[in-house]
Amino acid sequence: MTQWQEQNKPRQPENPRRVIGGFKFKRKQGIENFPWTADPLFRATLTTAKSDAVEEGHSYALTGQTVTLLAAPGKIISTVQGRSSRPYQLEIAFVTWTPEEWDQIIAALCTEAVFAAKFLVGELPPAVGPLIASLGIRTPLVPMKPGSKTNSDPILKCSCGAEQPCKHVVAMMHILAERLEDEPLLLFQLRGMPIARVLERIHEKRTLSTRGENQAHPVPPAASDQTLVTPIENLLHDFWRPGRRLHDLETRAIATHTPHALLRRLGASPLGGRFPLVGLFATIYDTARTRGIALRDSESSQPPDSQSGK
Repeated sequence: MTQWQEQNKPRQPENPRRVIGGFKFKRKQGIENFPWTADPLFRATLTTAKSDAVEEGHSYALTGQTVTLLAAPGKIISTVQGRSSRPYQLEIAFVTWTPEEWDQIIAALCTEAVFAAKFLVGELPPAVGPLIASLGIRTPLVPMKPGSKTNSDPILKCSCGAEQPCKHVVAMMHILAERLEDEPLLLFQLRGMPIARVLERIHEKRTLSTRGENQAHPVPPAASDQTLVTPIENLLHDFWRPGRRLHDLETRAIATHTPHALLRRLGASPLGGRFPLVGLFATIYDTARTRGIALRDSESSQPPDSQSGK
């Protein structure tokens, strides 16, 4: 058999180029029994893609052809190495919630202390999905309509130019589904808000709601002391001058004591109850401190003979 090949035209390799250190699909259960946070999107991708794209994409996922994977608010940016000399560029854009919708969702999540407690350990209770749906939010928590059209969620883009979902997207979806199983709170970031900010807003909301519950045990407010930074334009005249000398540092004022520093950092307790737990601890700490100071002063005021028992 004679095979003719056009001169100066490189032959396309039969297998994808090997990637060192790529993301591999390592799930022991394979593609079965994904949790509710990952299964709808993963299954919808496999159902929408062509059979050859599913087969090759699964092979790409097992061999680690996904070179990079970045989760940003509202999107996933990735590169997948195929047979081409350079990796293909992928962008998976998700429908994000509006600020008004986020306000509704944060307020609803704060009504259940168990949600805040689960979020702190990286868990996402299944009841969160129905709760958000009950608010009338236009977009559900879990995306499940992948495609390239404007009404898709998410919208799939790949520089390979093939019909979506292509094998590169299928490979990346394997890795994303595995991540959503291990890090379910990532769903909030795909809807437009970083996970840290979601937890911060829930903490702020719950703190405000607990401060007025009982005045006998006030919750210590968050520390508001911030170091004032001089604008850079006011420092140009002495930019090249040496900094403070040692005796200047020795004469600096000592920072004032911040009461309940640990409680301020911990913030409101996720546990419910009649009294705010953080405020109750603050009262106990103050009482113990007052008793300790009184005991110290009473001992120091006694004459030496009475202290030694003679």
